[in-house]
Parts: sequence; structure tokens; C-alpha cells
Amino acid sequence: MCRPQSIRILGAGVAGLAAAIALAEDGHHIELIDERFEIPSVGTSLGMFASAQSAMARLGVLDDVRNASIAPRRGVIYGQDGQAIATLPAGDALLLARSDLVQILRDAVPESVQQVRRRIEDVRPLRAGVDLLIGADGVHSLVRRSGWPGRQSARTHGMTVLRGTADIAPPEISETWGGGWLFGITPLAGATFADTTATATTSTSTSTSTSTSTTGTNWFACLPEHRAPSVHADLAHLRSVVGGRRPAIDAVLAAARPESTLVHGLHTTPPVHPVRENVVLLGDAALAMAPNLGHGANTALQDAVALATALRNASAGRAGSNSATLSAALRAYARNRALPGHAWRIGSALMLRTAMMDEHAGLRDRAVQAAGSLARRRAEALRR
Repeated sequence: MCRPQSIRILGAGVAGLAAAIALAEDGHHIELIDERFEIPSVGTSLGMFASAQSAMARLGVLDDVRNASIAPRRGVIYGQDGQAIATLPAGDALLLARSDLVQILRDAVPESVQQVRRRIEDVRPLRAGVDLLIGADGVHSLVRRSGWPGRQSARTHGMTVLRGTADIAPPEISETWGGGWLFGITPLAGATFADTTATATTSTSTSTSTSTSTTGTNWFACLPEHRAPSVHADLAHLRSVVGGRRPAIDAVLAAARPESTLVHGLHTTPPVHPVRENVVLLGDAALAMAPNLGHGANTALQDAVALATALRNASAGRAGSNSATLSAALRAYARNRALPGHAWRIGSALMLRTAMMDEHAGLRDRAVQAAGSLARRRAEALRR
């Protein structure tokens, strides 16, 4: 059993909620602070991979997540000319609406957690009276900007991201890499899922499905930075850039509505060590990454469980003070999480550059096709 620590968490998103659950279940005294405690209004989808599913099992929410998720079999990447350049198996990944994940985590927070609705403008007083302060306050983390030396503001990438949902069955599961833009389509998590997988290898795509139907589509797009005075105008600009490129994209954009669309810039965090004195950063506060590998929420969940595990392990058999136990736990946490987190951050940035390539997009597409062909030949040889 862990020696109880007094812990204050700033931020009630995925990372903060998961940390509150894991740490409270181990007997720590938790105060969770957020300005709104709100559920996202637009339920765009998140990919939950095996590592995140293991973390959710530790939190006791995996069954609820599976009940609210869908399990795609594969997706297709299309290149600049509309031709399929890669088919990717989904493995054991689940698709889940962010709003559903936050609600599931909210419902799982133990009653022992003190939840405080408050706007924080100065984090320095939050360190007083507790053993540990956790910054789970997102990419623009006040905890990071206040407590870490140097220029620790989030970095912009000169791009605009649009994400939304549409009330049509998904025409396919795909991501299209145009010249300087991308557009993705998945089923809307929370709907009944059909086996809708893009199978065509030309710009005129078809889909396969079972008798079970789905009721919605999740979509996302990334463009060079362009902000209009309204979401309606942002959608019009998106249609002017990607419209007419592929029928599936046109179908989704025809159904897209401003009220179910989010528009924002693309920001990531600078490389930081996640621990400083008795303060630790989790999730996007430490490692906000480009969305192209779909790993941000996965990292947040793993961070929360890893911190609870580090505290539990440091407490086992230790006769020292609470501060010594905490210091040992934070060192172990940083050793365990910093390197993998930075690897995902770097990999996501490289994937963003690849997908958004403009001048050499044709060369990129041919290289991806060649790599896929080589991988298939090797797999066939191994099966012989």
C-alpha cells in the first residue's frame, strides 16, 4: 500500500482525470482543480491503441470504453493524385469519441477526490500545502510556463486544423495526403459500426460493409494557416482547397456543418523534462504533439498510470520520509516516460511534415508505395 501523499492536480481533461482516478485508488489525498469541468461539445474521435487500453484497464474503465468504441479493421492512405498508396491494418485499436472518454473518466473519479471549480491565474500558491502539484492543464500549460525556465510557451506550426462530425455513414476509412494538405475520414465513435473499409485502389473508391449500419462520420483536415471570421467561412475555404479531389471527401464536406466543426491552430510543446522539484507535467502539458500518429490521449493515459505506479513502487518497503519517497518516485517516472514521450513527439512531427509535403508530394507518394510493396513481398516470403 502506498504511503498517502497530498496531491493537487490542475486540469480535468484526459490526463488530469486519469491521474485523479489512479492516485485516489492508491489512497492518496487528491484535489482536482479545473475552471469548467466540461465535456467537449463536439465528439471527434480518438484512436486508442494497446498501450492506452492497458492503462484504461488499470483505471477500471476499459469495459466502458469498449462499449462506447468501434473497432476498424484497416484504413487507406491516398496520395496527391487520389491513388491509394498504402493500406494500414488497425490491429487492436479502438475509435472513441473524446467526449465519451472524458465522460467515462469523469464518472470513474472516486468520491474521495475533492473537485474544485476555479480559474487559476497564478500557479505558485498551488504548491503550498501539498506534497505534489501535477500540471495536466494542456498544451498552453500555465504550470509549465510558470515553473520551467526559459521560453516554454507552446509552439505554433503555421497550420490550421479543422475537425468535425457529419450525419452521414462514413464513405470509407482513409487519410488523403494532398499537396500541402491532408483530409481524414473515420466512423463516428459511439455509433453502431459497419465494416466500412476503403478497398478501391483508384480515385473512384468503393466500400465494403456488413448489414449493421453506422450513423455518423468523424473527419479532420489540416491546411496551411488560414483563419476566417466564422466557422462557416472556414468550411468554405476548406472546400475551395480540397473540394473535387476525391468523391469521399466531397461527400463528407457536403454534410459538414459549422455547429459540429472545430477550428484551431496546431501547437506543440517544446522539449521539456517532465519533473521539476515537486511539480510534474502530464499529457499535453509535457508532450503536446502533432496529431498525425494519433497518440496524444494515449500518452496522457499512460502518463497518469505510470505516475501512480512510480509512487506505489517507491513506497514499497521504504522507511524514509514522504519527501524522499516522492523524490524517488518522480525520478523513476521521468526515467520511464520522458524518452518514449519525446520519441512519439518527434515521430509525430516527422509524420506531419511527410503528410503535408507540397513540392515533393509525388516523390513522397512513390516512396510510400515502394515501401509498402517491399513490406508485402517480405511478408509473403515469410509465409512460404
